[in-house]
Amino acid sequence: MQRKFLSWLFVLICTAFAVAGGLAFLQFQRQSEARARDLMESRLQDLMLLVRYSQENIRHMEEMNDASIVERTRAVAEILRLNPGILSNQESLQGICNDLGATQICITDEAGIIIAGVPQSVVGFDLSRHVQSQPFMKCISSPGYELIQRPQSNAQGGLHLQYCAVSRLDARGMVQLGFMPQHEQSARSSIDFEKLVSNIMKNTEGHIVAFKDGQLLNRGALNIPTSTLLALPLNHVGEVNIGGHDYATFAIEEEGLRLVSLMPWKDITKISFKSLRYLLLSNIGLFVLMFIVVWVLLRRYVINGLQQINRALCRITEGYTEERVVVRDTPEFTRLSTGINAMVDALQSYGEQKREQLNHELHLASAIQRTVLPSSHPAFPEQKEFDIYALNSQSKNIGGDFYDYFMSDNKHLCFLLGDVATTGIPAALFMMRAITIIREQAKTGATPKNVVTRANKELCADASSMRLSLFYGRLNITTGDLRFVNAGTPQALHRAAGQEYEMLSMNSGAVLGAHAGASYNECRLTLQPGDRLFLYTNGVVSAADAEHTPFGTLRLQEALRAPADSVVDVPAQVRAALQRFTGNTEQHHDISMLSLEYRGKWLSRAEVSTTAAHPESALAALQEKLESVLAAPDDITSLHSTLAAVLATLPAECTVSMQLNCNEQEAQIILTYNMPQFNPLARLPHLPVDKATYTPDKQGCSVLKLRKSLQ
Repeated sequence: MQRKFLSWLFVLICTAFAVAGGLAFLQFQRQSEARARDLMESRLQDLMLLVRYSQENIRHMEEMNDASIVERTRAVAEILRLNPGILSNQESLQGICNDLGATQICITDEAGIIIAGVPQSVVGFDLSRHVQSQPFMKCISSPGYELIQRPQSNAQGGLHLQYCAVSRLDARGMVQLGFMPQHEQSARSSIDFEKLVSNIMKNTEGHIVAFKDGQLLNRGALNIPTSTLLALPLNHVGEVNIGGHDYATFAIEEEGLRLVSLMPWKDITKISFKSLRYLLLSNIGLFVLMFIVVWVLLRRYVINGLQQINRALCRITEGYTEERVVVRDTPEFTRLSTGINAMVDALQSYGEQKREQLNHELHLASAIQRTVLPSSHPAFPEQKEFDIYALNSQSKNIGGDFYDYFMSDNKHLCFLLGDVATTGIPAALFMMRAITIIREQAKTGATPKNVVTRANKELCADASSMRLSLFYGRLNITTGDLRFVNAGTPQALHRAAGQEYEMLSMNSGAVLGAHAGASYNECRLTLQPGDRLFLYTNGVVSAADAEHTPFGTLRLQEALRAPADSVVDVPAQVRAALQRFTGNTEQHHDISMLSLEYRGKWLSRAEVSTTAAHPESALAALQEKLESVLAAPDDITSLHSTLAAVLATLPAECTVSMQLNCNEQEAQIILTYNMPQFNPLARLPHLPVDKATYTPDKQGCSVLKLRKSLQ
């Protein structure tokens, strides 16, 4: 019986061990399959992510490169429109070609025959007879049409170039530029699919096979039947037999790119047999301990490494290209880190190339800006009724600030100050377009409201996403009647003769280019002789010091309180105040200012300061100005005695500012003195002038105006 019991116990123990072993084997088999699935899927997703980043980088580079080529081609068309003489100046064409970084420039007539170009050997070539160039012929038949091709070999010498063409603006024909596709070749050479695959998984741990739209991209080290791998279900663990060996498979697909991972089943089941052997030779405690150890090792050598890589990739995608992946726990992670770092280095190199290209574009935009903006002073030497001057200081980013002034007819001065809400060549070209439209509309005699409204419609019709803020004014130089429109952010200050600058009250409309149906309000102001206007863009008040404190309007008005002899001195003293405030701090916005003085009908003007105790030199200066317009001696004497009488009523230490405006018919003298509420007319009821008025000034002074008709 003992033998029988021992026999049954032995059988039961063996059966129990067999059942437990079988159940354990099945359990660990499923765990091994799940682990294989996670590992294969993770590596496929990592590879898909790298491929996606590479493809997105190429697309982004091609889009930016195409946009830059189109803008440079448009710039050549615009330069040709402004200066048709460059067609016969090969040196100028070569200089433009070098500045734009182009290899070829071709300018055709309406038949598609090249009439000017770089190199000169292309002149006479008929583009309509070449298959590659025939699509560009639409630029001749359809004005405004633009076309850019992918890089391909041309007909002159077999150069591999990327061509772009636009319609000519000065005549029927087209402007075509050819560029060496250096950036595209550099980006494509930085992406090696075979290298990415080898960095994700080596033959020691399996294989990855890739297909694009059903076409095999790599075969790896195995002779794998393509039809079998294409028939595998997606996102499921499958099985194939290759060369007598069973492999576990897992496939994913995205946008036509199909990735298949293969792992030998023997490597998967090896873990299960190892776990089963340890289970049969140990007790439950040892099994639990082994499970904990396996989990710790898995977390330490796999999960932690993947988390570090994911964190580094997140920072890289956020723009921190100096980030590097340093996971060296396993050979696989070492190879993966090396591949990712190589990709980041390629992206960083591409970024440096784009920065160099941007600097070149900003240099060209600066040149365009300097060419278009008026710079001479006096701008209208024959016009004595007014004086005008503008100043532009360009920032590192070369913004879209601009200004212009011109006579629309012999009685009206038109002036404007604006800011394009972007930088570089697009801003410069948009600025030139806006100035051209406004000049054309102003020459028709349209009111400022109609000029701005029509300019907005034309700029919106260009289908551009750019926006333009603008101050536009039209001054009648004989009457001083000023009508103006403010579309956006430019501000203006007004200074009445003998007083200080004050912010000009006006209604601001929508920026140009935002909405074709926008309406604008026209404001009106009558300028008196001696009045001044000061316009400025947002770069003045937003200029900041090292502590990021803006200059602001209060500091601007303080800078304008200093006396200025001419309109040239007004922007100069504001710029000096800005430089003292900002120091060497780099600014990110252009600074533009425009100063206008209305002189009106006065032939002679003077402004002097003196004290009541010693007015002799000031009176002598005013007398000289009166004599310069052939005034009668009696009139000079009466004005001289009037000024002496007024000054005699003031304390000796009182400071007096005297402003004279005169012509052959009348003289006007404005006295400003620092004695609030003191009226000399109360003590001098009889003065030899036609009109005398007293006004207490709100700045804490007193103002006395004397007017006399000259005989």
